[in-house]
Amino acid sequence: MKHVFLVALAGLAAITHAARSQNPTPPAKPDTTKHASTAYRYRILGVFDEQTGDPIEGVEVSDVLNGNKSLTTKTGTVSLFFLPDGGSLIRLRKVGYEVQTFLAAISPADTAPITATLTHATQLATVVVKDSAPKYISPGLRAFEERRAKGMGQFVDEAEMRKNDEKTLAELLVARMPGMTRVAGRGGATYIASARKSCSGSALIGCRAPNCFVSVYVDGVRTYDASTNAGQLPDFGRMNPRDYAAAEFYAGGASVPVEYNATNSGCGVLLLWTRER
Repeated sequence: MKHVFLVALAGLAAITHAARSQNPTPPAKPDTTKHASTAYRYRILGVFDEQTGDPIEGVEVSDVLNGNKSLTTKTGTVSLFFLPDGGSLIRLRKVGYEVQTFLAAISPADTAPITATLTHATQLATVVVKDSAPKYISPGLRAFEERRAKGMGQFVDEAEMRKNDEKTLAELLVARMPGMTRVAGRGGATYIASARKSCSGSALIGCRAPNCFVSVYVDGVRTYDASTNAGQLPDFGRMNPRDYAAAEFYAGGASVPVEYNATNSGCGVLLLWTRER
């Protein structure tokens, strides 16, 4: 009886093997879920000449808030993979063209390619000057000079920026602008907070470490709002003076220019103006 059972079992195994040979198990399909879920990280930016429509190669595309950058290819395109989740403020710069700064979103809901056009830089007539003061041409920097003349805040001009090109923006600003302090963040990041007010929010609210971070505007665009904690907190340890023409800081209160006083957090407002050349 035992012998019969073993023979039957062997026969069943042979039949099963034959069936598998005729109908092999299909190979497992590659898992594309992970790739699809991160595809938005590679959003494409295309940069073109405003007059001719031709793609512009070699445009420096930089993340203003952390210093990461890349260059456009011959097709005028670049992948924005170096931007953090959520996006950041990016700056487009190439010799012969006007600098352009704008916010670029990076999220699963923002996947369409971004198109930007650059305008040729205005050629100014040669003039003779009798002093060494820089002659700014952008409206933002002209407003900077007007506010500096009034002396309501703390200011760092282009000459000072150029002297400190090899330092970080955190080192320069904290050394030159009273009312600021550096705060260490995750991954070696360096943030700038108010030296007069340690904790954000009400005076009754405490904090383990200083978190009254300054609100930041770059070329007039608000990139971080201290009152709502909206936007990307800039890593000033990775930002360089060589990219900026000027900075101005207002510790708070009535000293903050009305057009930049929307945050009203009491943590201070920092205005940065990018270098045009």
